[in-house]
Amino acid sequence: MYVACADPPKKPTKPGAGAGTGGAIGEAGAGNSGGTDATSGKGGTSGSAAEGGEGGAPEAIGGEGGIGGEGGEGGAPPTEPPPIDPCTTTTVGGKSKIPAAPTTGVAKPAGAVGGLHVINWAGFKGAISYTFDDALATHKTHYAELNAVGIPMTFYLVGYNMGTDPAWTKAAEDGHELGNHTMHHCDSNGDACGWGAFTNIAMEIDECTAKIKSNFGVPGVYTFASPNGSTGWAAPASQRFLVNRGVYDDPAGIAPNGDNYPYNLPCHIAATGETAAGAKGFNSVSDDVRTKGTWRIILAHALEMDGSYNPVLASEVVAAMTYTKGLGDIWADTVVSIGAYWRAQKVFPAVGTAAGTSKVYSWKLPEHFPPGQYLRVTATGGKVTQCGTELAWDDHGYYEINLDAGSVTVSP
Repeated sequence: MYVACADPPKKPTKPGAGAGTGGAIGEAGAGNSGGTDATSGKGGTSGSAAEGGEGGAPEAIGGEGGIGGEGGEGGAPPTEPPPIDPCTTTTVGGKSKIPAAPTTGVAKPAGAVGGLHVINWAGFKGAISYTFDDALATHKTHYAELNAVGIPMTFYLVGYNMGTDPAWTKAAEDGHELGNHTMHHCDSNGDACGWGAFTNIAMEIDECTAKIKSNFGVPGVYTFASPNGSTGWAAPASQRFLVNRGVYDDPAGIAPNGDNYPYNLPCHIAATGETAAGAKGFNSVSDDVRTKGTWRIILAHALEMDGSYNPVLASEVVAAMTYTKGLGDIWADTVVSIGAYWRAQKVFPAVGTAAGTSKVYSWKLPEHFPPGQYLRVTATGGKVTQCGTELAWDDHGYYEINLDAGSVTVSP
């Protein structure tokens, strides 16, 4: 918020060297209780020091001294607000939106208190995200087919293309992620714009986020995709988002606690005419994450063979998504959901702090972290609580902890 500034406060007069001639103390003036540069009361014309004005803001300066006197006292020093207890704003003990893990009938641990650790990929063998870039017409044309599979997807929208189309509002309401792909899809130096003309880095990103939020009713935009894979977008993305997806491929994938740079994550780009089946098709990526226990991101552009960049048939993407879901042991979800899990696991403490007979595990989430995210954990034994509420054991093999709470306790 912009605040107009008043003239700077007058500097306190330096005390004179000699004593006053006996005049009375000047009356103290009242400080301006609402300003930030209020000046305390003015001193008398001679004699002792003037009393400072009362109620001035912390930045208030003292009153002027009388002739030969000393200046009055200034306002009170600033005080830090008390820290906010996250338990006053966080609801614990609920269920996350992460799909249930494939294991069932797992008994609650009954061993020694402690041993809390995060389960990789929420209890699945691996993870995969399907992303669609540029807010293309074919994404909307084939949206019903894609949505019918039942896998949350990420659409990286270009501001120039997305407009106010209610199709994107429906996508958000259906549980899909709307991510930022800038206003005009340019390299970070302003070259190679896909649509329209480059403004500047800040406006390209921030205007796109503002429009996504206002046009489609989403509360926040948490992930970014670098146009053309231009690496110059990584630094500004790190100041605004949880993760940034690049365009280079890395068959090694992203491992739990892996050291991949969050602001240039790899992805498998759909080749022109790529199919679901085949040695290098989409399904091979799903098979790969099951084998390696990693996260892979798939990127598709046009969903018809229309001659645009790397087009594929929507039916092949639907077939690939259906194959992944049918495997049953891959977590297929948005970039923000899986990215939040990945980044939170990396900051979760390996060892708890003793508190009497209990152990407390505390964490600090990365910047630009979305609210309402969860981790799935297990323990060797004990009662697991957050904010004084005991968490229920899920027989799929875990407790779900709310990351907004900032800590979890294991006690006898």
